[in-house]
Parts: sequence; structure tokens; C-alpha cells
Amino acid sequence: MRTITDRRLPPVRAVLHNHDLVRALIACAASATAEWSLWTAALVYAHAHGGATAAGFVSLCLVVPAALAAPFGGSAADADRPDRSLVVVFAAQTICLTWAALAALAGAPVPTVVAPIAATTTLMTFIRPAFSVVVPGLVATTAQLTAANLLTGYVDNTAVLVGPLLAGGLLEVQGPGLVFAACAAMALSSTFVTTPLTRLDPPPATPGPDRPRRSRGRRLVDDTRRLARSRGVAALLVVLGGQYVLIGGLDLAYVVLATDTLHLDASGPGLLSACFGGGAIVGGLLSTLLVGRRLLTPHLIASLAAIAVALVILSGWTALTSALVLLPVIGSSRAVFDVTGRMLIQRAAPQDALGAVFATLEALSLAGTVLGSVVVQVLVAVAGVRAALAGMGCLLGLLVVAAVLGLRGVDDVADTHVVEVRLLRRMPLFAALPPPELEGIARASRHEVAASGQAIITAGETGDLYYAISRGAVDVFVDGAFVRTLGRGQGFGEVALLADVARTATVVANVDSDLLCVDRSAFLTAVTGQDASRQAAWAVARSYADRAHSNVV
Repeated sequence: MRTITDRRLPPVRAVLHNHDLVRALIACAASATAEWSLWTAALVYAHAHGGATAAGFVSLCLVVPAALAAPFGGSAADADRPDRSLVVVFAAQTICLTWAALAALAGAPVPTVVAPIAATTTLMTFIRPAFSVVVPGLVATTAQLTAANLLTGYVDNTAVLVGPLLAGGLLEVQGPGLVFAACAAMALSSTFVTTPLTRLDPPPATPGPDRPRRSRGRRLVDDTRRLARSRGVAALLVVLGGQYVLIGGLDLAYVVLATDTLHLDASGPGLLSACFGGGAIVGGLLSTLLVGRRLLTPHLIASLAAIAVALVILSGWTALTSALVLLPVIGSSRAVFDVTGRMLIQRAAPQDALGAVFATLEALSLAGTVLGSVVVQVLVAVAGVRAALAGMGCLLGLLVVAAVLGLRGVDDVADTHVVEVRLLRRMPLFAALPPPELEGIARASRHEVAASGQAIITAGETGDLYYAISRGAVDVFVDGAFVRTLGRGQGFGEVALLADVARTATVVANVDSDLLCVDRSAFLTAVTGQDASRQAAWAVARSYADRAHSNVV
């Protein structure tokens, strides 16, 4: 085999040099910032027009429709073109938020303003699952995916600070209407930056008879059953979704605590939320220390316990000073919890059902948000904000117990081949393979880098690897004549393995290219064990032969 020089950039630098991934991160940042700004402004608008009861009712109106729609976000994300789903969702959000802004600026009744915002929060449930499926297709290695997850965590945690600060500033200038207008502008920018991503992926591979195309409803049922059977994944999803009791409760607690207890002005809720966000940024930086560690569950449990303890302390010491001290602690711990949970999900979840995994998490997180909002609303009405904070602390304490009991062994079954599976399942040769066989090929593969101008295979040599292009492009030459250029999502080298012949073509890297290499035994075991895959492999080979009017690679 010809040795390929590894000149890969460090993962974070590679991510920052990946313009397509940067576009996705920009859209993620705009969406997350708009979400935090939107919630603050919507609750302030409702509180101003009807007090704490109206604010609590509005919080339910924002999360209940989203919770009902969340499972369908997974089927959309696991469908053929999740990239297009992102663009459609961002465009629809732009329309809804423009409506909300105009209505709020005109002083319309609360239902008129809340309806388009509820539609926007419902559409948000489609973003995270689609994003989780699109990103693995934009990176070249698992290390880059880890770096992308870390940067996504930074983006989310920064949005927790920037969103409320932006909302607080705009509330002072004009009121909620201006906040909704700014969110509409961010949704429009997300639409523009994600549109180029729809031109990146090759056409989806057509499943063969061994893997028929499923309807979205059937896919939802099948993926839900797989999640239930996956060891530790169901418990992990429950724990991660349950933390949103904190988010749902704090959204309302900020408003009540700032206005009724601390007697702050209109920017008070934004100030308290920003304290939480400032801690989240610190926690995001601390979570960098967890990258590459095999055991993540202890850090997940410890950070959740820290949140519960801080809430109980805050409930007994309700003052501006305590809020400024403890809310950053809560935000920092929650950031560590969130990034750790994201890493565990990527490792432990079935890799062909990532959309379903994150859609289930969305549904559970919204259910947690509803529970938190209801608990805080009831406790505020009955016993005040201190009881509400203590109640959230107790609920999260119960979640700590559930995590200790339910997450034992999750680290032992975690895998990290999401990037490889995402690449292979888009290719015709592997589209018909059942999930276990596809994941087996991914585990048996390895990454290599070919420098621009370097020969990857040469005519006449023995073939022992199949190559899938995860990033870059290669040129194919037969008898010295150029045949074609292959790009991301395409592969070469199958005929030498299938027919046991020497290479009859030379393949040269057109640019610096990342390659996923599968050795002969793993390739033949998987491909020849499925009729549809074997037929697809020979169909690809024949297409190369037709182009070259000669033998194939």
C-alpha cells in the first residue's frame, strides 16, 4: 500500500477553516441568541399586560405545541435532506417573527403576539435534530466532530448571555416589539447562511430491496423502538431532558424575582438571565478539559448536583447579591452538564438515528420546560419565589438520583463513529446495509490525508483498501488519460477488492483530501453479504467503465 502523509490540521483549526461548518455555526449562534431573546421579551410582554399569571400561561403556550411537534423533527432530520429542512424552518421563522414584531409594536393583545411566537418556538424543535445530522456530514474526522460539538457548546453558552443582554437593551429602547424584530433579522440571516449548505451533499442513495424506504411515521416508530432498546440511552435522554426543569422555571422566576422581589426596572429579568449566561460561558471554557476523556458520566452527575445545591441556597438567601453570585454558578454548572451530555449522546446513540435521538431530547426538554414552568407558577402563586427556587432544586436533586442509578455503564458502551457512519450511509454501495453492518464498517475504517498532487493508488499495484472521500477531490486516470474527478461522498477502489485484480487506474489527489479507508476484509464481509450492496458496488464499477471506455479502478 502507498503511504499517505498525514498533514491534517488540528481539529479546532480544521473546523475554523471549514467554511461550510462555519456557516452552520453562524446559523446556530443566531438561532440560539434569538431563542433566548425571544423568551425574555415574550414573558415581559405578557407580564406587562396581565401579571405573573399571564406570563405563566404564555410560557405554557410557547412550549406545549413545540413539545407535540418535537418527535416529527427527528423524522425530518433523518430524512434525505435535513439541510433543506433547516433553510425552510429559518425562512418560516422569519415570517412569524416579523408578524409578532409588527403586532407588538402596534400594542396588539397578548394572543395576537403570542401566536406567531408559539409557531416560532415550535419550528425551533426542528433545528437541533437537523443540525445534529448535518454537522457530521460537514466534518472529515471524529476529532473534528468533537471540536465542532465543543464550538457549538460555546455558541449556545454565549447565546445564554448575549440573548438576554440584547433583549434587556432593546426592551429599554423600545420594548418587546423591537426584540421580536431583531429576532426576525437573525432568522433571516440564518436562512441566507444555510442556503449554500443545500448544494453540498450528493443526491441521497436509493435504498435497495434489503432496506426499503420508510415513511416518516414508520421511521419515527422504528427509531423510537431502537432508542428504547439501546443500553443507557433512554436514561441519558431522560436526565438531559429533565434538566430543562431549570430552564422552564428560571424563565418565569427571572421576571417575578426581578420585578416583584428585587424591584428592578424593565431590564432586570435580562440582567439576571445574563448572570446565568456569564457563568455559562465560563462553564463552556471549563468543559474543554473534558474533551478526550473516556469517563464523562461522573462530570455529568457532579454538575447537575451543583445546580441543585445552588438553587436551594438561593431560595434561602433571596437578594440581589446572592443572585449575582449563585446564578453564574448555576449557569456554569449547566454548561458543563450540557456539553458533557452532548458528547455522551454522540458517542452512545445509534448513529443512523441521530435525528430521532435529538428529536426525542427536544420533546423531553420541552416537557421539562413545561414542568418547570408549572411548578414555578404554582409555587409562586402559593408560597412565593423562594419556594419556587427550592422546588426546582428538589426536582433536580431527584434527577441526580436517577442519573446515578440509570447511567451506570453508559461510558462503557459509548462509541465515536458518527462521522464515518454519516458519510458511508450516503453512498450507494452502503445504502442498503442494515445499521449493525454499517456501524461495523465504520469501526473498521481509519482516516488518512492525501496532499494535493499525491498519488493515492497507482495502476498495477495490489488493491487492499476501499477509499471514501470525506473532504476534497481526486482525479482518476486510466492509461495516462484523465477520466473523471470524484468529490466528497464518493469513493473508489471497489473493483480491485470485488474482482481480486490489480489496480487498473491511477488516482491522484486534486487538492488536500481527507479519506476514509476500509480494508479488504471488512469491505467484502459487509458488501458481499447483501445482494443490494453487491449489485450497487458493481453498478458503480460499470459506470466508471462506461466513462473510461476501459477497465476501472
